[in-house]
Amino acid sequence: MKILISMMTAVVMLTCLSTAPAHADRKTMEGVLLGVGAAVLGTAIYQGLNHSSGYRAPRQHHVTPGYGRGSQCRNDPRHARPPVERWEIQRIWVDPVYETRWNPGHYNRKGHWVSGRYETFQVQDGYWEQRRVRVRY
Repeated sequence: MKILISMMTAVVMLTCLSTAPAHADRKTMEGVLLGVGAAVLGTAIYQGLNHSSGYRAPRQHHVTPGYGRGSQCRNDPRHARPPVERWEIQRIWVDPVYETRWNPGHYNRKGHWVSGRYETFQVQDGYWEQRRVRVRY
């Protein structure tokens, strides 16, 4: 579709520019130069739409026997399997649970007054727990 549009544009430009010198006192050289300019411009537009003609390394297609016609090699990325996952049981240490409570003011064993303060008390001991963990290998 791009080539068709570019060719139509080049033809219209060539036609318009080549008829312009006919009204300019029949100067032949001026008409030739305008025609050549239109041809160069049309060629540049046409070449701009095509891919560059630089060097490309040749493609090497090889089919390994036994792996099917579509795949080019054994480790074809199109047919790669997703990573395998499995479940594993791991021992995990669960930290003890502490709670902060207000300890009101009181007298200690020696009879000295101790003012009230917040203290941390252990509510639950730490323990080992077995959990199922998804592992990739």
